[in-house]
Amino acid sequence: MQKVLKFNFGVLSRPKLHIYDKGSKHTPSGIRATIHGGTSFSGIYMGGILGNIGSELIFPHNHQYNYEDHVRELKTTSGPGQNWLLHDMNYDNKEMIEWTMKNSNVVVNLLGPRKHLKNRKDFEWINITVPKRIAEACAKNPGVIRLIHFSACGANPHAESLDLQTKYIGEQEVLNAFPNATIFRPSVMVGDNDDFAYHWQVQKRYFHNFNIVPDNCQAKRQPIFVQDVAQAMLNALKMPETIGQTYELGGPHVYTLLECYEMFHNVVQRPPKLAHIDKQLLLKIAQYIPNWKYFNIDYILKHGDDMVVQQGSKTIDDLCVRPLSLTQALQNIFWDIQARYGGSSELYER
Repeated sequence: MQKVLKFNFGVLSRPKLHIYDKGSKHTPSGIRATIHGGTSFSGIYMGGILGNIGSELIFPHNHQYNYEDHVRELKTTSGPGQNWLLHDMNYDNKEMIEWTMKNSNVVVNLLGPRKHLKNRKDFEWINITVPKRIAEACAKNPGVIRLIHFSACGANPHAESLDLQTKYIGEQEVLNAFPNATIFRPSVMVGDNDDFAYHWQVQKRYFHNFNIVPDNCQAKRQPIFVQDVAQAMLNALKMPETIGQTYELGGPHVYTLLECYEMFHNVVQRPPKLAHIDKQLLLKIAQYIPNWKYFNIDYILKHGDDMVVQQGSKTIDDLCVRPLSLTQALQNIFWDIQARYGGSSELYER
């Protein structure tokens, strides 16, 4: 009987990415990267770590003006002449998606849902349809060697959160279209203007020093500093063995949400003040008011879910990164609060 050999040509057909990272912003690294979702919280970190070694960066975005804060800060990620901001991006236009990566050898997808989304159709568009189109464009372009797709820790087709449900399906679509893709599933990321520690700060500001919680805050989190995630991404690009793999990225310690809140308050030297409100009541309220970044349906649904690295998964250790603990990361992002208020602002009064 004749033996048939099968090869995965989607993985084997592309050359190795050669990176020079010993120079500066003005020394070519060999990376020409298109970063989708660069105006997100993590975009400047992902762009910054590539730009600091002299990479050429392209940031497609759909903001109307390049002088908006979320856009113009991207100009600082790399040297002059190595950075392009493409405004009026339309992800319904497949030709435009292909054009943004015409001369790129690396593509990074950081796109995710805005907090005002409520229905499944919108989540499916940004978490499934758009990533699939990006992956298909990468597959058509022989120059694209690596695709890094960001999903989320806790992505599961049976999750209560529509975001986590559709992110899981999006991962499968990306890998089907472009088997070379590397999937990152970060846990909650901590950094300037994040959706975790900064979320806590703003809630206190708007709710008279209280944080709104729908349960007893015993769900687990494994916070990771966003700069560690950026380093993991750069290391993955240097390591060919990461092609086609999925990595769950979490910090060195697992905490309950209550412990996280206590740690936040320890930094500003104030006791926790939590307003416990029934989950179903909060969901009804959120259905009838505009979803707000700091109070929305997805926040309520995710609050009770564990977001930790699953046992047996490939982790950030496999990417040769030793992540900071949450207490170390907080010192990097809360210094401005301590400096501005001296630990005694009216924001944190009892």
